[in-house]
Parts: sequence; C-alpha cells; structure tokens
Amino acid sequence: MPRVQRMFSGISAVIALIGLTACSDSGGGVVVPGESAGAVADITVSPSSSTIQVGLTVQMIATPVDGAGNDVSGDVTWTSSNPIVASVDSGGLVRGLVAGASTITATVNTISGGATVTVVDP
Repeated sequence: MPRVQRMFSGISAVIALIGLTACSDSGGGVVVPGESAGAVADITVSPSSSTIQVGLTVQMIATPVDGAGNDVSGDVTWTSSNPIVASVDSGGLVRGLVAGASTITATVNTISGGATVTVVDP
C-alpha cells in the first residue's frame, strides 16, 4: 500500500474513533438519537403497598431510573389520590387520616409511579 494511502487510512480510523467518542455518554454507551442520556423512563415507589393505622405514618421512597435501568436524579412531586384518607408531604412521608385506601404517586417530569396505602382504624 502506498504511503499516502496508509496515512489516509490511519486518519480515517482516528476520525471514526473521535466520532464514536463524541456520540457516547459518560458511561461509554451510545446515545440513541431522540433519547436523552439519564432521562427518567420509569419510577418505582416502595413499599409498593402498605397498611397503616389512622394517625401513623409510612415513608415512601421513589427510585427514578433511565431506559437502561440506571438510577437517575430528579425532583419528585408526591400526590395522594385520596387526600382525605392519606396525606403525603414533599418528602414522601404518608400520614393515615381516616380509614380507607389511597394511591400515593411520585412524579418526575411526566413519568409517574405509585403505591397503595390502606389506612385502618386502630
């Protein structure tokens, strides 16, 4: 192979390597066009169900993950489907108010996950 042709072949390999490096995220995986690295794809709320007595509390934990199942961070907004039965504060602490059931939902951006809380009389 002539010297000039080998030089261009080597340059092509370097350009290809630079292109792959520029298209990868910090974990070394390739970022798919149209998807953001670290974007929330799912949220798991735990415990997934719980029963508490009126006046008691249970701490919920939200775990947002990306499309590859890696934990990601994000501002979690907590809501109760039945705030008369169970209230939830901004940190995920649920308080039983009256007997009944409520779904506690954690949302990051537009992605949500939920858990059921049943409140019983003491």
